[in-house]
Amino acid sequence: MSGLVPLADIPSATWLSIPIGAFFVFLFVRGGLRWQTLKNLQGPPPKSWLLGHQLDFYRQRDVGELDFTWHNAYGGAWKIDGCYGRNILMLSDPAAIHHTIHTMGYGYPKTTESKTFTGLAFGRGVSWAGGETHVRHRKLLNPAFTTQAQRPFYPVFRRVAALLTAQWKDKLQEGDCSEFQTMEISRGLVNTTLDIIGEAVFDYHFGSLDRSDVKNEFSEVFHNLFADSNLFPPAAAILFAASWAYWPELILRHVGELPFRQFVRFKEFLTVGKQLGKDLIINQEAAVDGKKRRDILSILVEANRANSKDERLSEDEVLSQVTTLLFAGHETTATTLTWIMYELANNPEDQARVREEIRTKRQKIAANGQLDFTSTDLESFTFTNAVIKEGLRMHPISPWITRESAVHDIIPLSEPVIGVDGKTITEIEVIPGQPVLVSTCAYNRHPGAWGDDSHKWNPSRHLNQEMKDKQVPIGLYSNVLTFAGGPSGCIGWRFALTEMQSTVVELIENFEFAPPADKNIKMLRTPVGAIMAPMIEGKFDERTQMPLGVRPL
Repeated sequence: MSGLVPLADIPSATWLSIPIGAFFVFLFVRGGLRWQTLKNLQGPPPKSWLLGHQLDFYRQRDVGELDFTWHNAYGGAWKIDGCYGRNILMLSDPAAIHHTIHTMGYGYPKTTESKTFTGLAFGRGVSWAGGETHVRHRKLLNPAFTTQAQRPFYPVFRRVAALLTAQWKDKLQEGDCSEFQTMEISRGLVNTTLDIIGEAVFDYHFGSLDRSDVKNEFSEVFHNLFADSNLFPPAAAILFAASWAYWPELILRHVGELPFRQFVRFKEFLTVGKQLGKDLIINQEAAVDGKKRRDILSILVEANRANSKDERLSEDEVLSQVTTLLFAGHETTATTLTWIMYELANNPEDQARVREEIRTKRQKIAANGQLDFTSTDLESFTFTNAVIKEGLRMHPISPWITRESAVHDIIPLSEPVIGVDGKTITEIEVIPGQPVLVSTCAYNRHPGAWGDDSHKWNPSRHLNQEMKDKQVPIGLYSNVLTFAGGPSGCIGWRFALTEMQSTVVELIENFEFAPPADKNIKMLRTPVGAIMAPMIEGKFDERTQMPLGVRPL
C-alpha cells in the first residue's frame, strides 16, 4: 500500500487527463470500427489521426483541387480521413449520389456538425430542419414557391435589374465609354439580388441600388459573412467543429454563445435578420387580414395561420425562414451570376451568341407590339439558358453536400472502382453514423455524366440530347447538382433561375464584358466554410470580388 498515492494528492491536471484520455480512446475505438466498413475502399494516404485530411481539404485555394485529383485517382467513390480517426465516404458517382439523396432521402440526414453550423448561421429554418420537422417546414413553404405563385415576381426581377444597368452606366460615364473600364461587379450583383429578395419575398424595399454612395445596413451585415469568419480555418477551429459530432444536443444548442469571431458575425446576422422579420410580420399580418398580398412571406404567414396548432411553425421557426431566405436567396444567386459573367467575359464568342439571341427575340416581340420579355420568353432563350446551366455546373456555390447514414445501407455504383485488394467494387456497405460527403463539384465535372471535356466551359453540351438521355437523373435542374436534389433540394431553385435569366439578359443586352485590364489577375473559387466565393489569388485579404472590363452598348 505504501506505493499508492492518496487521491487528494493527485494534481488536478492528472484528473483532467482521465476524461480527456477516455474521450480520445472512445474516438479511436469508434473510428476504428467505422473504418472497417470502408477498409477496402481506396483513398489518399493517411496524414494525421487528429486532423485527417481536413486541414488540407478546407484550406484549398480553389474549390475542387483535391476533389478532382481524388476522383481521377480512385473513381467515383473513395474515403478520406476525418478528424479523430473518423473515415469519410466521398462520392461523385451518379448512381451513388442518386441513391443517397433521392432513393434514401431522409435516410441520409445532415451530420450533427453540418446541422449545428447551419443553425448557427441561419437559424432553425428549412435549411436546418431534418426528418418530420423538415417535412413540416417544406409543407408550409411549398405554396410560396410554385411556378404560379412566383409568376407575379417577374416584373420585379426586370425592374431591379434595370436599376443595376442604370447604376453601372452612370459609373462608366465617369470614364471613356468607348473603351473597356475595369469594374468590380460582384457587389452590384449582390445588391441586385438583395433588392429582388426584399420586394418579392418580403414586400420590403432595401434600396441597395438606389444610392451607390450610401451603405445599406442589411447589405453590410451580409457582405462577406462567410469569408470573414470561415476563410482558411485554423486547425483548432476544424477540430472544434468536428468534435460537435460527439456533443449532446443540450450543449450544442448553446455553442453559439461562445465569443468566437465566427459566431459573433452569425449572431449579428441573425439579430438583424430576425428583427427585420418581426417588423415585417407585424405589417404583413395586418395586410393578410385586409388586402390579399402575394409576396412569399405573406403566403407563409397566411399558411401558418391556417394550419392546426400542431403543424404551425413557432415564431422562431418563422423568423428563421426569413434569415434563411435572406442569405440563400440573394448571396448564392449573386455569386452564380458573378461567375456566369466571368465566363462570358472570357468566352467572347459565347457572349456574342447570347447577345444575338436577345437581339433576335427583341425584334420578334417588338413586331408584335410587346414592350418587354415575359418569363415565358426567357424560357425560350435556348443558348442563354445553356450558358446559365453551364455556369451552375462549372461553379457550384455549395461544392459539397454533407450527410451521414441513419441506417445500414448498400450504396450502388454506376461505374465500379478498384479496391485496395485490387478487386472490383460495385457497391459500398455503410453502417449507421457513417459520414458521407457528396462532392457536387466533382460530380458536376464527372466525364461519365458530362463528356470528356467536362472540365472545360462548353454551354453547347446542354443542347446535346444524346448526353441527356444517358445521364442518371440527379439534379433538380438540367441534372446539375448545384441545387442539390431529393427532399432536401433547394426549394427556391425556380425563383433563382428566373432571377438569373432576367439579370443575364439585362446585362448582356446593355453591356459588353471582357477580362480586366490587369492580365495578371487570377480568379479563384475560394472555399469559405460550406460555400465558395470569387477571390483574387494573392489578395484574399480583400475578400470577395470580381473585376471585369465593362463597356456600355
